[in-house]
Amino acid sequence: MIMKKYSGLILFLAVTLMGCEDVIELDLDEGEARIAIEGIVTDQPGPYTVTITESVGFYEDNVFPPISGAFVEISDDQGNAEVLVETEDGLYQTTDLQGQRGVTYTLTVEHEGQTYTAQSRMPEEQVAIDSLGFRFEEESLLNKEGYYFKAYFEDPPGLGDYYSFNVFINGEVYVFDFDGEMIEDDNFWLYSDKYTDGNAQDYDFPHTLEEGDDVYVELRHLEKSTYDYYRMLVDVIDGGGVAPSNPISNFGDTALGYFGAFSVSNIEATVEE
Repeated sequence: MIMKKYSGLILFLAVTLMGCEDVIELDLDEGEARIAIEGIVTDQPGPYTVTITESVGFYEDNVFPPISGAFVEISDDQGNAEVLVETEDGLYQTTDLQGQRGVTYTLTVEHEGQTYTAQSRMPEEQVAIDSLGFRFEEESLLNKEGYYFKAYFEDPPGLGDYYSFNVFINGEVYVFDFDGEMIEDDNFWLYSDKYTDGNAQDYDFPHTLEEGDDVYVELRHLEKSTYDYYRMLVDVIDGGGVAPSNPISNFGDTALGYFGAFSVSNIEATVEE
C-alpha cells in the first residue's frame, strides 16, 4: 500500500514485535502545531510505550519534535496507577504495569498546563490463531507466482469482535513489488465479525512468499473504537475518501493520536514445499 503524506497530524505508531518497530507517520490538515499522543496497553509483557510529539506544517521538514517533561500516567478501573518514565525525548514507558483482559485503562497526559485523557477497554477474550495455511499458485492474470497464506482462527459467538493483523516476513515488514515499484506494506490488516459472527475464519493475505520464508503473524483483538480509528487511518494512508481528515481520536478534540488496549496472540511458521 502506498503511504500518502499530508500536513498537520503526526501519527507515530511504534509497535515492538520480535524486536521490530513498525512506524507510521502521517501529516494531515495544515494548521498550528498540536500535541500528538500515541500509546497502547496489551495483555503481553511490557513495558508499554507512550510517544508524545508535536505536529508540523506541510512545508516544514518531515521531523516531528518530541515533547519532553510531560506527566504521563496509565491507570485502570481496578484502582491501579503507574506514572511512566521518560526514557528518551518524547518517549515514555511503564515499569511494572501488566495489562489484563477485561480491564479499562485511562491514559492521562499533563503538559504546559493542559490535561489530555483517553480511555480504552481491553476485550475479555484472547482470540488465538489456530494455524497458518500455505498454498502455491502459478502466475496468472490475478496473481504473481509464489506461495500465499491464510490465518485460521475461531471467532467467539456474539457480534462486536474486531481484529487487526500484523505480518512480518523474515523479521521484516513486507515490501510489495507492483510493476517494478517497491512499496512497503503499512501492515494494517483489519477484520470484523459483522457478517461471520461465531464461525471459523480464514483471513487471506496478498503476500507473495518463497520456500523457506519465515512468517510471523500477530492477531490483535480490538474494541470497536480502536478498530474504527485504524480503519480511518488505513483510508488516509490509501488516499481513500473525498478529502483527507484526521482519524477520530479518543482524546476528543484536545489532542491528535490514540490510546488503545487490546489482547494479542501470535503464530510463526516457515514456508515449506
